[in-house]
Amino acid sequence: MFLKYLFPKCRFRKSSWWDRKGEYEIDIIAADEIEQTVCFYEVKRQAKDVVIGIVKEKAEHFFQTTGRFKKYNIEYKGLSMEDM
Repeated sequence: MFLKYLFPKCRFRKSSWWDRKGEYEIDIIAADEIEQTVCFYEVKRQAKDVVIGIVKEKAEHFFQTTGRFKKYNIEYKGLSMEDM
């Protein structure tokens, strides 16, 4: 539902990610390889439950694990049902 809301028609590559232990999960990763930007999204039912610091911590673990998007311009955002 959020992917359709965010990216109706665009050039972003979209995915989610979690580490092998299941300790870190990123709900949505949207990368624009042309502009070299990447945005990490946390999805919660209520906006008050999104903590950007936790999104950044998860993204840092993603960078260390995968090595991807380290040189991209990085954004961190939260989404909730309230945004719809």
